[in-house]
Amino acid sequence: MSDFENNPENPLETQVERNLRAQRESWSEIAERCTSISNREFPHEPPKRLLMFGVGSSHYAARLAAYAIQRDRVRLRTPVRACTSTDIGSEVMPQKGDWVYAFTHRGTSAATRQALEICERNGAFPIAVCGKGATPPEVARLVLETVELETVEPHTISVTGAVCAVTSQILGPKCVEEWDALKFLPSPDLELLRRRAGQGPSVILGEHEGEWLAREGALKLMEMAKLPVRAFSSEEYFHGPHFSELPNSPIWHVSTQKDPRQEEIQAAYRISVSGGSPLAWVPALLELQWLALAVALNRDINPDLIGKN
Repeated sequence: MSDFENNPENPLETQVERNLRAQRESWSEIAERCTSISNREFPHEPPKRLLMFGVGSSHYAARLAAYAIQRDRVRLRTPVRACTSTDIGSEVMPQKGDWVYAFTHRGTSAATRQALEICERNGAFPIAVCGKGATPPEVARLVLETVELETVEPHTISVTGAVCAVTSQILGPKCVEEWDALKFLPSPDLELLRRRAGQGPSVILGEHEGEWLAREGALKLMEMAKLPVRAFSSEEYFHGPHFSELPNSPIWHVSTQKDPRQEEIQAAYRISVSGGSPLAWVPALLELQWLALAVALNRDINPDLIGKN
């Protein structure tokens, strides 16, 4: 017997699916709210660097936000660095004049809270990127709120919401316009995705922002479908991991124009990133989120129940 709730209108609908369908409606509100923050809330001097960090999906959101900012051709060329929270204070040393963005949807990540404390002690300007209703770290001088706290563990709407908040605040009105345009993307045909996705991949590959999309997609497949998917940068895959794959192992590839292994990857499914705008990769992220749900449904797994007794 399936674990799905008995919904007379759609017996297979989950909270994850409802979140996926609703997330586009949150972007305009987040973008407008984060661009309306008064300049008085920030230091008088512009940032020397922008540091972004988190763990899990928050780490991947930080990476993708950093790529979006780097893609923008009109902003001041402030150096941007993204990393995992545990890198702060060891691999990455915060400095006075840095603006640091700690991505933590629930505000409870001990590693991220500790990293923000290190940044504050070193003289950086600490900013928390949290869901509405979260308890942000005490040292945060500014909080960018995203969406209401998600009630299911496979975070989806909070990932795009966090990227929307940070990119809008840093890049300004043109970025807001792009988020507003993205909300008109149609929802995919879930039944078609189920036929294409099958039982899911064994590995997902990508390069540059494609790598972090691949890692987020693999994490969503683990969280939603209990599928132990591996993720690598395309170049890293050909330096060892590819020897472990069987000839018929299904590979998914997040395809970008700069991927040096583009022609060598024999993908069973290809997710394309095209265009040069800061948020050109967002449709690929949405597709991966929906694909993870499709695989979960194909495996008769309710993603709402992952992590629950």
